[in-house]
Amino acid sequence: MQAIVKTQVTEKGQWERELEVEVPSERIDSELTKAVKEYRKRLELPGFRKGKVPIQVIESRYGDSIRSTVISDLLPELVHEATRETGLKPAAPPQITKVEHEPGQPLVFTAAFDIWPEVEAEKFENLSVTKMTHPVADDEVAEQLEELRKRQASERSVDRPLENGDVLIADLQRLDDSGVPLVGEKFEERYFIIGSDDAPSPEFEEALVGLVAKEERNVTFTYRDDLPNEELAGSTQRFTVTARDVRERALPELDDEFAKDLGDKFETLEALKEHIRGQITERWEYMARQRMRSEIVEGLITENPFDLPKSLVDTYLDSLRKEKDEGGHGQHDHDHDHDHDHDSDEDRQNAVRRLKSYLLLDSVRKNAAIEVSDEQFDEYLEEWAVKAGGKVEEVKRSPRAENLRRELEDDKVFEYLIEVANVKEEEV
Repeated sequence: MQAIVKTQVTEKGQWERELEVEVPSERIDSELTKAVKEYRKRLELPGFRKGKVPIQVIESRYGDSIRSTVISDLLPELVHEATRETGLKPAAPPQITKVEHEPGQPLVFTAAFDIWPEVEAEKFENLSVTKMTHPVADDEVAEQLEELRKRQASERSVDRPLENGDVLIADLQRLDDSGVPLVGEKFEERYFIIGSDDAPSPEFEEALVGLVAKEERNVTFTYRDDLPNEELAGSTQRFTVTARDVRERALPELDDEFAKDLGDKFETLEALKEHIRGQITERWEYMARQRMRSEIVEGLITENPFDLPKSLVDTYLDSLRKEKDEGGHGQHDHDHDHDHDHDSDEDRQNAVRRLKSYLLLDSVRKNAAIEVSDEQFDEYLEEWAVKAGGKVEEVKRSPRAENLRRELEDDKVFEYLIEVANVKEEEV
């Protein structure tokens, strides 16, 4: 392949670049010759057999159109070569602003684009960071044990009115405002634990207390305002509830046998308690790490201000949108026609924060010469594979491996930044 023989870079702003490129006529002529031959194979003209139309006739009639198509198809490859030769890294797809070409002459074109910002994190030591500490109290362990007891509860049908703590099996029929049953709105054999803290509507459950098997009762109630389902949240509903069965729940005794029933690794109730205490400790340690990482990022961004090219933020938002569409099996690609003026302020702020975080952390990594050895990465992969229930070799061959290496590098960068930070402990 013949190289691009001439490039000229012009700085138009902090990150804006204009790249003028000249491509030898020989390379364009070579591509044109290939295209004409391919076109000839498919061309049919009166007086000529298919594939036998003279080259001169094709060039005379269709030369300009073929040349335009060839150049249009070749430009992305030429732009890539030109940016690689000049060492420029576009932050977004370059825009072709000028194309000039005459038969037998070099191709000259101009591409305009923003480059990836070259950021130097100059202030990254002594960032203010808060480390949360949380001594696990006995009542927290007891609360978790009580939740486990509830999950292991046994049930038996009883011939008495429904009470708080009981289970109700019932059929539900939705009613309109006048009390008429709505067609297609019947729900059979629904399961309710009466008096649950997370009940969608405490009013509904209170209205059911006292029911006995086979009894029918009309209830009007309001759903909680904080339900995730916005259509139901705060709404008033009417139902006919027909009780099928009232069941009493019996909680198991908190003893060694209860612990053993939960798993072979628990020989005693004390062993189960220590396991629960360890889980609570891990959750608080995770939250503490996440808070410190968030504060480190905020500190880096505050102490090292710089602007991002708008095209970089737009491209990043497009990539997120595309991932979301693909995850939802979307069939349409909106990347080229999306109006970024309608992106929410929150979306743009989050995108700017993530991009600045990436650039600043990468600068710290280079500055502190933080690397991940193959031995460290293999050990990290083994730990990750065990948690994910997979095999190390499969993980190594998967596209996920590169992301995992980056995650490990990021962990090391954060560890370093916390070591050189101004850390204040806060008990919560």
